[in-house]
Amino acid sequence: MRLRLGLTLAALVGVALGIGLVLHFGLEQVGDAFLSAGWQGVLAISAVYFASLILCALAWRALLVKATPNASLFLVWVRWLRDSTANLLAIVPAVGEAVAVRELTLHGTPLGTAVAMTVVDLTMELASQLLFTLLGVTILIAGRPSEMTGWWLAAGLAICSAGIAGFVVAQHRGVLRFLETLPDRLGWAQAWGSLSETDGTHAGIKEIYRHRARVLANFALHIAGWIVGAGEAWIGLWFMDNPVSFADALVIESLVYALRTGAFIVPWAAGVQEGGYIVAGALFGLPPQLALSLSLLKRAREIVTGVPALIMWQCLEPWRLWRNRRRAPSAPTL
Repeated sequence: MRLRLGLTLAALVGVALGIGLVLHFGLEQVGDAFLSAGWQGVLAISAVYFASLILCALAWRALLVKATPNASLFLVWVRWLRDSTANLLAIVPAVGEAVAVRELTLHGTPLGTAVAMTVVDLTMELASQLLFTLLGVTILIAGRPSEMTGWWLAAGLAICSAGIAGFVVAQHRGVLRFLETLPDRLGWAQAWGSLSETDGTHAGIKEIYRHRARVLANFALHIAGWIVGAGEAWIGLWFMDNPVSFADALVIESLVYALRTGAFIVPWAAGVQEGGYIVAGALFGLPPQLALSLSLLKRAREIVTGVPALIMWQCLEPWRLWRNRRRAPSAPTL
């Protein structure tokens, strides 16, 4: 109860901060810059997003030792749903991962294996984001060696690297329990079925890490996904008639996503993303109004790409309930 109250307050503060920034820097100027991109800009960055999403889905598939012929297509759907719930229903941390695990189990993956796959994939995604941010910081320092921001960020990345290493050690030692208990915390235990099946989670994590080539492939594909995803800012600014180089867009995106990850406890990164674009954009001479418009464009993309996935998901649920009822044995008659 306290967790939900805290998250709700964090969301309200973040939304208020975002609205305050827009009003402070000029609602009309921000709106004009956003409208200059139009639906063409939203659709263009949506295409870039789906290209990045496919790479992330293939990274997930790389962890599968035995994959069905349609595993890649199915994991594209699961990754799409995972991102959509995380972006639009993020009032609870890790809700996207929890929904993805459930989706995997509904298609025959043992719950312990599904959790293990998701945990390792999330770990490699965080580690690859660290390298992606390091790439952005390196570009920033190389182009602006006198800019102290880059050096401070480099020091912060060293601390984050220790955190990622600790996360991996925790998995090997079997102390990771959050995703296993999340359904109970959210009141989803009935929808998930028996949680005793998570007994093999930690063994599954260790088994995945034994296949080092697959884990490295997962890591490399996630890095490719981050780099391709930087095209969203690059193309978005081009549609807003303020083009920057791809390298500059990569630096902006790497810094903003680092801030979003660091503020994961704030639902939707409300206010954090907007402030991040203002700060990162200022390094390259972007006016605050334009930076806020870019953030709004990304928010619009999240809605355009996320709502269809959530609608499809909710349409599937009644059909699944009906199918399960038909498969259930009928009660004996007297």
